[in-house]
Amino acid sequence: MNAFVAIDLPAMLAALLALVACGTLGNWLVLRKETMTGDAIAHAVLPGLVAGYLIAGTHSAPAMFAGAAAAGVAAILLAGWVRRRTRLEPGAALGTVFTAFFAIGVTLLETGGARQVDLDPGCVLFGALETVFVVPPEGSHGLEGWLRGLPREVWTLAAAAAVAVAFHAAFAKELALLAFDREHARTTGGAPRWLEGAMLCVTSMAIVASFEAVGSILVIALIACPSLIAAPHARGIGARLGIGLATGALLAAAGYLLAAHAPSVFGTAHALNAAGMIATLLAAAVPCSFGVRALLSRRPA
Repeated sequence: MNAFVAIDLPAMLAALLALVACGTLGNWLVLRKETMTGDAIAHAVLPGLVAGYLIAGTHSAPAMFAGAAAAGVAAILLAGWVRRRTRLEPGAALGTVFTAFFAIGVTLLETGGARQVDLDPGCVLFGALETVFVVPPEGSHGLEGWLRGLPREVWTLAAAAAVAVAFHAAFAKELALLAFDREHARTTGGAPRWLEGAMLCVTSMAIVASFEAVGSILVIALIACPSLIAAPHARGIGARLGIGLATGALLAAAGYLLAAHAPSVFGTAHALNAAGMIATLLAAAVPCSFGVRALLSRRPA
């Protein structure tokens, strides 16, 4: 098994799955002009993640996902309450709440009782794509050995991506109603009242699954950028999602390869953080996409 298949391919697969999970759900947040909600959840789920571990007493994925989802929903509800009570702008209320939640999470993570959780502050903040590689079990070979040697992070991301795609497919019509006319959707019953809460829970799950790959700070790039990149060129929700994910996948692969081969590409002393490079390319692609659209619109028919 060569180095690319054992080291680079699993990391790129993890980045792609994180893109699908976060980008599919982030498309709806962008359409609803609630992109900062994704950032708020990315910061707010940390105390729930650690609390889930402390309550379960073990590295239990269901408990940690449940705690993270609960923390994400609680942060959004608390931000709404703060906005109503103080008349702050929605962005200011969100910023206040998710900063407090993130600080609580880091404090819990640094306490003696929480240090056994399989996360560290650097991983939470910046991700660790570089550590996602295949270790085939002894005696296994070929594709079977590669699949059996995939780390837990890849399988977790695969499950999150599958749930995100299934959620989108099952509720696309209702989510579109909420995105473009929330009051009409609620008045006519076109979208169930529980759907927004379910959306927050599924988004929290996708974000938690992406922690070890891209980090809580950089996950917002996967949530917002694919949809924003596709916005100038797509004429429908489906096209916007498809263009965004396809472009994001190319940029994710390019970002990983540039980071991994930084010594030869940029002349650095060592490789760069892959998640950071991917986020940089995604962010840079947003204004470039709008610039390309502006240039095309000026061309004579």
